[in-house]
Amino acid sequence: MQKLLLWCLWVLSLSAASIDIGQSDNVSLLEHAEIYLEKGANFEVSDVPPQEVFQPYMSSFISQGYLADEAVWVRFNLKNESAVTVKRFLHVNNSMLDSVVLYDSNGNVFKSGILYRTVFSDIFDYYFSVELKPLEERTFYLKVLSNSCATYFHVHSESEAVLWQKTLKRELILTLLFSVMGTLIVYNTFIFLFTKERVYLTYVFYLCVVVYNNLTYTGMSFFVMEPFLSHQEMLAWAHIDAYLGPLFTIAVSVAIIVFIQDFMRIKRYPKLYRSFQWLLLGSAGFSLLYLVINEGMFEWIMYYMCFILLYILAIAVYLVYKQEENSVYFLVSWGVNITGTFLFLLYNMGVYIPHNGEYWYFYELSMVFEGLVFSIVLSKRLNRTKALAKALDTERILIRELHHRVKNNLQFIVSLYRLKLRPSLDAIGKAKLVEAESNVRSIGKIHEILHAHQNISELAASVYINDLIKEIKRGYPQSNITVVIEADEVVLSIDHAIYCGLIINELVTNALKYAFDAHEGEIILQLTYAQKTYSLEIYDNGKGFEWGEKRDSFGISLVKRLIHDELKGTLHYEHAHGSHYTIRWR
Repeated sequence: MQKLLLWCLWVLSLSAASIDIGQSDNVSLLEHAEIYLEKGANFEVSDVPPQEVFQPYMSSFISQGYLADEAVWVRFNLKNESAVTVKRFLHVNNSMLDSVVLYDSNGNVFKSGILYRTVFSDIFDYYFSVELKPLEERTFYLKVLSNSCATYFHVHSESEAVLWQKTLKRELILTLLFSVMGTLIVYNTFIFLFTKERVYLTYVFYLCVVVYNNLTYTGMSFFVMEPFLSHQEMLAWAHIDAYLGPLFTIAVSVAIIVFIQDFMRIKRYPKLYRSFQWLLLGSAGFSLLYLVINEGMFEWIMYYMCFILLYILAIAVYLVYKQEENSVYFLVSWGVNITGTFLFLLYNMGVYIPHNGEYWYFYELSMVFEGLVFSIVLSKRLNRTKALAKALDTERILIRELHHRVKNNLQFIVSLYRLKLRPSLDAIGKAKLVEAESNVRSIGKIHEILHAHQNISELAASVYINDLIKEIKRGYPQSNITVVIEADEVVLSIDHAIYCGLIINELVTNALKYAFDAHEGEIILQLTYAQKTYSLEIYDNGKGFEWGEKRDSFGISLVKRLIHDELKGTLHYEHAHGSHYTIRWR
């Protein structure tokens, strides 16, 4: 018992002992410090707590996880036993802390942190310059309070050379990692611009969100944005960035969900796809709760993000079981990513602390590895896209050639039957043969237009109808009848174009033959498309006819059958000032 008491007294004396900062350029202070966790703290400069509330601290690294209105106080004594004045920098190495305030025994108060940052330099961690005269000793209190990120940090007494050396080393590593990610963003952006495939766009969105989130919590964002923003704008953005930190975390979750949906084509699995929609809805809900409640929500947001990461990992395992294409790459890259992410989260929460609390860049390295793997897999998809595009071009050429052959064959059939039938037909029969030839030519005209244009599955109605009317009017050269066509920007499928061509051929031919006694007049064709409905109106200023007189004629019967049976539409006829047909279908 006596030995235990002596050991405790020794520990207390060790922790309370003054630290000589003149003997080394780099001294860790926390092992010789005392700490106190103040609940209900605020960001205002407050009185230093009484000495008796502080407890010895035996680690070089403080990690308290995600705190809300709880300040970590650190008390330590510094001394200079040399014969010269010593200048050192007290370096706090977490650039995302909201408030870092230093008090000394002379009554001085120095404020830093995101909320109090007044200077933006190449050193983006927080530091305080301290000078001790020969044989001088002072007590310092450090108050750290952060609601927008986890409360973790080292505290070192460093010379200017050591401070810059650590900063340059960290900047070099982060610049290298972010350069790789930036290259991936540019590379996949160009692929998207050339291919227009959505998966590349969602991947770029995912990379941008992840990179910006990393730039923010490492402090590199201020370093990157400094050339583009004024000092006041930087200060304003620092406050906004601190407040939006949890929302950036939610944005990462949303970007992950959106990208994985496209990358693994989750829509093929309705239940999985529905679950992804619920995850997106949950992200929106947490964002709203944070904006309304704020207090204590950051930790719950982190738990929700962990749940999303694990859920996607389970989906990756399931897709490997289903032997989906690229599922193994997905599982490996996502496994590395989730390992790095969880190590980082556990590091923030103080659950997992590497030796001496050193940050090993596991999150950034896993991020780069995942980005490289996904980019390689997407480049394989690009090769497949090129192959499909080549096959599509070949198919398009073959189909165009097919349209050309069909058009020639139809023309051959017309010529063949004209040679065989015309000598043996009377005047009425020859007239019927001309009408049949006109109908066949209207179909052949479609294949001619499709062969001449790039689009092989649909055609512009105005081009087709104009060519068709020219063919019809060739059979009536003596007439002085004007045909007006209004069908701008309407596109027809092949089937609809064939049926419309036959209908127009029949009704315009009837008008040319019977509607105008003096062979003068006007026929108007209007084709429109609105509210998913086609409307074809054909009317003339001729003498018209009673519907009952011709409703059973072959031409009218053909038109009615084409409208009702093929187009599934309706026909309406009026004859107040000539003939007026209105045909509608979907």
